[in-house]
Amino acid sequence: MSETKGDRLLVWDLPLRLFHWGLAAAVVTNVVTANIGRMDLHERSGLTVLALVAFRLLWGFVGGHHARFRNFVRAPRAVMAWLRKPSDTSAPREAGHSPLAALSVLALLAVTGFMAMTGMFSSDGILFDGPLAHLAPAQSEAATKIHHRAKFALILLVVLHLVAILVYKFGKKINLTSAMVTGRASEAPDRITGADGRISRDRLMAGLALMGVLQMAAHALPLLRPAW
Repeated sequence: MSETKGDRLLVWDLPLRLFHWGLAAAVVTNVVTANIGRMDLHERSGLTVLALVAFRLLWGFVGGHHARFRNFVRAPRAVMAWLRKPSDTSAPREAGHSPLAALSVLALLAVTGFMAMTGMFSSDGILFDGPLAHLAPAQSEAATKIHHRAKFALILLVVLHLVAILVYKFGKKINLTSAMVTGRASEAPDRITGADGRISRDRLMAGLALMGVLQMAAHALPLLRPAW
């Protein structure tokens, strides 16, 4: 019997995939809007990032198997052991994030979350104030400088992420991009091992609701900005 894509292991649940592509789109929008001076849209995309990062942190405890931090985040010693381990192309790949990729996930969450938070308190002193800048006016200048400098860390992480995707695609013949679209592993069942990442319908609906509520809450923050 011939194999179909539907037979392949489900790794990434739908809320996680929506987070992934939503964050990518929001980060690109942030960069573009900052460069063209559309700070109104820049603020909105930053609020979107803030809500997405908050969702991912929560989903890391209640999401599907491969979304949970406890199932892919490893101690530094385990990461080093994984790096020293000889590569065995004949052995099935373990589904989910590798120990090294886990560090990338944590770093991206930390940097994007940090930039979103500092953006909330930043100010150019003339035309734009972040929605929470009025709460700490003495720190707004420092928050603005840190916000701008953190973009270099974000650019580095994004470049490393893209390089890793290309290495897997052309070096290891593993299409990580399609897996994050469909949720299913790109490898045949006998070439990958690990737990099924599917979630129940109730958890799916709860995850989508959580994502929506966090987005509404984040985008309501500008209402706290003083009218004057």
